[in-house]
Amino acid sequence: GTDIGAAAASFSFFASGALVPILPYIFGLSGLWAMALSLLFVAMALGFTGGIVGLLSGSSPMRRGLRQILIGLGAAGITYLLGLAFGTTLG
Repeated sequence: GTDIGAAAASFSFFASGALVPILPYIFGLSGLWAMALSLLFVAMALGFTGGIVGLLSGSSPMRRGLRQILIGLGAAGITYLLGLAFGTTLG
C-alpha cells in the first residue's frame, strides 16, 4: 500500500466506527433505550473487531473479542465518570 491508501483506510475505519454508537439516535430513539442499544451495538462492534484481530494474529478470536469489549466498555465507563466529575450533562 501507499501512505495515501493507509490514511484513507484509517479515516474510513475511524469514521465508520464513530457512527456505531450514534445509530440509535440517528433512527430517532432517545433516552435510556437509545443508550442501552448504543452500548449493545458498540459491544458487538468491539467484539467483532477484536475477533478479527485474534484471527489475524493467530490467537483465540473469542479471547481477543472479549478483551476488546472489556477495554472499550471500560474506557467508556471511565469517560462517563469523568463527565460526572466535571459536571457535564446529557442534554
